[in-house]
This record gives sequence, C-alpha cells and structure tokens, in this order.
Amino acid sequence: MLSIIECNNVKIWNDFLEKEKTNQMVTIAHNPCLGSILSKTFGYTHKNYFITEGEDIVGVLPTVNIRGKIVSMPHFSYGGPILKKGLIDNFDLSTLVSDSNYEVRSFNKLSEYYTDEKLSCVLELQPAEEDMLMTIQQKLRQKVRKALRMNFKVRSGGIELLEDYYYMFSSRMLKFGSPPLGKQFFKNLLEQYTNGDVQITVIYDGDKPISAGFSISYLGFNELCWSGTDDNYNKHNVNALLFWEMIKTSIAKEHEYYSFGRSTKDSPQHFFKKLWSPIELPIFYNLSQAPGRSLKDLEFLTKIWKYQPLKTSQILGHYVSKYVY
Repeated sequence: MLSIIECNNVKIWNDFLEKEKTNQMVTIAHNPCLGSILSKTFGYTHKNYFITEGEDIVGVLPTVNIRGKIVSMPHFSYGGPILKKGLIDNFDLSTLVSDSNYEVRSFNKLSEYYTDEKLSCVLELQPAEEDMLMTIQQKLRQKVRKALRMNFKVRSGGIELLEDYYYMFSSRMLKFGSPPLGKQFFKNLLEQYTNGDVQITVIYDGDKPISAGFSISYLGFNELCWSGTDDNYNKHNVNALLFWEMIKTSIAKEHEYYSFGRSTKDSPQHFFKKLWSPIELPIFYNLSQAPGRSLKDLEFLTKIWKYQPLKTSQILGHYVSKYVY
C-alpha cells in the first residue's frame, strides 16, 4: 500500500528522479525548490512528499496548498507524482490525498475527474545544431535561416535582462486580455532557483527589444515557460528565431529535452509548434471533483482587461495571478 511522508532530504529526491528520468519524462515542475519560490511570491504553503511503499521510497509528489486546495504545480504546466516504473499504471490519486480538494497536472490520467484540453510539445535534442535544424519541417527551417540573416542582436543572461523581458511578456499578456505574473515572481526565480538553470533570452532590433523568453531547466529538461514577441516583427519570423536560439542554448548545455510548454489542442500555437516535429504529450488536469467554471472561462473579463494601461495590468496582474494559476 502506498502512502506519503514529507520530504526531508532534497538529495534523495533529486537522485530518485535522476534515475527515473530514463523511464519517464521528469519536468521542471518536479524541481523541489519551486514550492518555496511560489510560497515566497504568492503566500502559498507548500510541501514536497515522498511516496512510500513500506520502508521504500517509490515516488515523489510536489504540492502547493492554495486556500485548502492541493495544486501540483500552480503556474507550471506539470507536476503530479513520479513513481517507479510500472507503479503509475492504474494508480488512483485519491488513495494518497483522499480527504483533500486537488488539481494535479500530469502526463497520466490519475483521477475519475479530469480535463485534457492541453498538451505539451517537447523536442528530443540532437547533439549537433545542424542535425537538430534538419529535424524541423523544411518551410520552418527556411524561416529560421531567413531570420538569422536579419542580424538581429540576441542576448542571453539573467536579472540584467529582466526589465526588457518583462515588458515583452506583460505586453503580450495584455494583448490577449490575461493578467501577467508579477515581475517579483521572475525576480525570485532568477535569484533563488537551484538544481538547474534560469535564463532570459532577448532579441533586439538595435536597442529595441522585439522578442523575449524565460526558460528553466531541471535534470536535462529545459522549457521555454513564458515569452512575448512584438507582432510588428512577425513578418521576420522573430518568434521562430527566439525558439531556435533557446534550442541552441539547450544543446550547448547538453540538455536532453527542450519543451515549448503547454498549448491548447489544435490552437494556432499548437500548429506552429508542430512544425518543429516535437513529441506531443497530453496533459491531464486531474481533479478531485467535476470541473466547474473558472475566471479563465469568463470571456467578458478578458475583453475588459485588454482596455487598461500596461502599467496597471502589470500591477493588478501580480495580485490576480495568485488565484489564476
């Protein structure tokens, strides 16, 4: 019978996942440092659990508690339990958290109630850039090469690029009528993330930022988590250039996977990511009860959000995003 105990040794956690990543996809959301960063930013409480069978550790489960609800993991595409090979089959999440309201994001269906509109597109990286470039569809490959000839300036770094990144990201979110995560969240990630890399990549036309992305890695899995691009530069395929620059960095750092993050199935973003010939992994939002409506479903709020100044959107977004995750 499986049970959970609170994790008291991060090294054991990381070593367990290092071994298990050969059997299944281990993502950035399983990094044990994330709970404390989310708690510091949003005031959540968090606990990382070992899943045990008798005296043996057979799995891990990162969690955050939001108003009495267990979430794994808020503001990230994934989370959920990682179990030793074979144990995830027919696993029922409610056996571990039977008395709790929960939302657990996983590549596996673990509950009677779930939604599955989202998926993740992940590239298995080649060790050489040219070999990697040849895996993508020819039309897109031509667009990447065309963008490279434009001689846009590319900078990669950390907190020194935060202002330019956050301007691009929050501008994109305002355009789509969504509250942006607050700048403090990204600052906390840059300053406190461990067990992997955090990197900002910004593309400039002269001194003007025109595209930017924020990536995080853990155990060889690197993901572009949040980004924004100036639509006026779409004709120059700047978004494709941003992806390619981050893929190149992933190869240089010897990561095994590069993730484009989650998309809604059959959305324009999903179709664009398919051009890179990725592995497509369904994401199940496993729920303790039948799904209801959320703030994200209220279209009139999206329309209202668009008609405010960028600065106001940034300020309000920090508070709203605590509850929209």
